[in-house]
Amino acid sequence: MEFVELKNHLKTQKPHSCYCCYGDDDFLVERAVSLICGLAGEPKPFNCIDREFESAKRITDELMQLPVMSDRRVVVVRGKVDGGAVAEYLKDPNPTSVLVIPEYTPHDSWNKTSAAALPEGAIGVDCNRLSAEYVIPFVRALASRTQTQISDKAIELLRLRCGGYMTRINSETQKLTMLRAGETVTETDITLNVEPDAEFVVFELCDCILSGNSARALSVVDGMAKNNDLVAAFTLIYNRFRKIFAAAVDPEGLAGLGVKPYQAAKLKSESVRFSKVRLKNIIDMLEKADYDYKTGAVTVYDALVGFVAQASYTGG
Repeated sequence: MEFVELKNHLKTQKPHSCYCCYGDDDFLVERAVSLICGLAGEPKPFNCIDREFESAKRITDELMQLPVMSDRRVVVVRGKVDGGAVAEYLKDPNPTSVLVIPEYTPHDSWNKTSAAALPEGAIGVDCNRLSAEYVIPFVRALASRTQTQISDKAIELLRLRCGGYMTRINSETQKLTMLRAGETVTETDITLNVEPDAEFVVFELCDCILSGNSARALSVVDGMAKNNDLVAAFTLIYNRFRKIFAAAVDPEGLAGLGVKPYQAAKLKSESVRFSKVRLKNIIDMLEKADYDYKTGAVTVYDALVGFVAQASYTGG
């Protein structure tokens, strides 16, 4: 299920024996864990256990204990989990216990959508980054605490500059609303006060390449060289162009790359503006640049500059 469905599910349905909360947004993973822990009654220290376990047997022993003066007990298992042992336990689980397994996906792609491996019998809770429709009300509610206004466009810019991560969106919103308490946070305020996430910078760079704006593209690369990991940038750039190319060649296959429906629609509309040949040429250029710096032929900076200069040429 999606993270946004979890709260209503817990209120209206009998809880499952095991939830795996996975995704690339730590804020959402921890919020999901907190919501499920709300199932445990008082006294909380006895009915809500949250720690690492040294063995699968210790996990099972904890799950088989009965709740204290409550209907339900929640056990949150941190760290590495034996999926086979969990699946075996779930064949005949303790009906008064709920097992929670948090799984964090590395922040290396905009479109992480699946759990690494759900134990058989576990219910997955998708805690990947939220789309704007869910971020907007969150930011608005946070801003209202200081009687501060913020437009939809400003919130979308904030979301993009924060890479879509709720942890940073939360902290940056609090900073901005303190700065403009009782007033209106503008797009200019966000541009001046919120450092762009690496993924936002990569999106801007890719857009400059596709539009043939080589001067701006090279300027973005210079900024990246000062503030970002250029090696990681190659992975991000490749992921973006690969998905645009996939949208042009096989739009129905985007789901297989972990692209959510609302993101797929955006990629499809973007891909039709460019020929398949041009998109494939850009990917080939990128792979050559990646090979050149990895083999030591050039520095990573020179490889990226060379790629950007060539790829942003409209006839490339």
